[in-house]
Amino acid sequence: MFLKKRHLEIIKKMKETEEQKVIESSLPEEFKVRALELFILGFVELEDDKIKFTKAGERLLKLVEKLDLEKIPDVFVDSEIIKILELLEETGNVPEDWLTLLKERFLADDEGLSEIGKEVLEIYRETHPVLYLNPAIIAFIRDMPKIGTYDELIVYKETKPNADNIINALQAMRLLLISPKTEGGKAFATTSAVKEILKLINLVPNLSRTLILRQEDLEMLESGKSSKELEESGFYKDGITELGQQMIDTYKEMGKSLEKALPIYVLEDEIKVLKAIEEIEEKYKTNPEIIPTYKEIEKRTQIEDLGAILHSLEAKELIKREVIKEKDCYWYTDYGKKAKDFGYVTTDGMKAVTYPEGNDVPIAEWVMKGKEEGTVKRGITEKGKFYMKLSRTIKRKPYLTKYDISLLVKTPKKKYIHRDELVKLIQDHVGGAEKEIIKAIGEAESKGFVVELQNKMVKLTELGEKVKEAIEKAKVQELLKVKFAITPTTYNILKAIYDNRKEFDRVYKEMLEGKAHKENDIILLAKLLPLTIDEIKKNIVILRDTGFLGKRGLTDAAITLIEAYE
Repeated sequence: MFLKKRHLEIIKKMKETEEQKVIESSLPEEFKVRALELFILGFVELEDDKIKFTKAGERLLKLVEKLDLEKIPDVFVDSEIIKILELLEETGNVPEDWLTLLKERFLADDEGLSEIGKEVLEIYRETHPVLYLNPAIIAFIRDMPKIGTYDELIVYKETKPNADNIINALQAMRLLLISPKTEGGKAFATTSAVKEILKLINLVPNLSRTLILRQEDLEMLESGKSSKELEESGFYKDGITELGQQMIDTYKEMGKSLEKALPIYVLEDEIKVLKAIEEIEEKYKTNPEIIPTYKEIEKRTQIEDLGAILHSLEAKELIKREVIKEKDCYWYTDYGKKAKDFGYVTTDGMKAVTYPEGNDVPIAEWVMKGKEEGTVKRGITEKGKFYMKLSRTIKRKPYLTKYDISLLVKTPKKKYIHRDELVKLIQDHVGGAEKEIIKAIGEAESKGFVVELQNKMVKLTELGEKVKEAIEKAKVQELLKVKFAITPTTYNILKAIYDNRKEFDRVYKEMLEGKAHKENDIILLAKLLPLTIDEIKKNIVILRDTGFLGKRGLTDAAITLIEAYE
């Protein structure tokens, strides 16, 4: 969305007259450009020398009448302001400098969103812009960077004529989003509709006319009808043409709300382990005595906390376990092999990708991380695409550190908390350096427990709430004492018992009655899982100590945890 003061002045003047020339004589500055932008926004129709309200325009007029236009800034609403409005509405908290931007536009006060702010959001959500593509806009989109810092957008626009008005039009059509300013500056991202426009460019590589699609045009085409204008535009000829269908697809994508993928992370030590497994695999081909056991991997990597790395890799389906010669071994998966080649990535570096792919705008810090780590350049890189696919397709398993457990205990349900406040609560609960905890919060987001928005507000996800419930039903203090309590291994044991309840119920009943050998459950698990007897025994003790396994089998905490991941 994009509205300048001049747009609102034109809207106000339209209450007196529909004659464009009359309005232009009163408001000559930029009239033609602003009138066209109002048409693109879907607020007016331009017919011959007339400018007429649409229903959306009539709604905007009611809002304009409540404003003192002399007191508002030159730009009233753009994609940056819309993002701040959305964040304030969603979380109730935005940085003071962001709130000032809203206050000077009468969109918010000290209590939160004002009535005008709420109306702006309603109009934004309940209206749809016109798809308006002229040769200049097409040329601008074709070569523009798709994700970047705002400075990069400014550098690019200097190479194109009439670029300011094109940027305004792109925001009006919800093709371009600009982030609120943070310490790193501003960022921008194009939306999924731009991908549809790039397909359209391939259909009409040398566009010399303007292509327009309104809501009524869309409805007419989809009902199997046409008009002289639609046929002349090349959208219909004995049915919807390929160009017409691509215009429809683009129109439908404009402003579409898309689900974001969880932004995966892969640590540098995890890449080291994957490379070590590759070395061992090569040796194994000629010498079957060399297998990827814990000790063999440790010897090659010298990683102090290798157990944590192996659990983390397994949780993300980058390695799989196997028993060879009665030893626990670790092999990389196809995803692990590719991750080894692409290298590490942080949660923030991935949010530079996942936010644009979800039709949202990342902040500058995420974009800079993405550039540093190679997930974005002028758009999403091959590395970014691979990790995006990984983020969307893997079935994550739980691996909870002490910070994850503390975060889940201290984060309230159904309520946002500022990251700074959460860091302090975790520090008071389990200790740790601020930098270490901030990193852990990012990793908790990758695990699907929380979401952290552009304004640093954090909230539990649905999965996070369920895992919190499971932890609170278990023994929290014992969980914090044990280094590796909830891991893919302990989860797989619980899941095997859950999936084979009848058999395990019989085993536990017999064990209680003294009818069976006490290791019957161990033997059964060894048949079901790629784990050695010793590994199963060790993890059974952990599950009993932490409250996930009792004498009669799974506890309520275990069932809640499993069903959270089901």
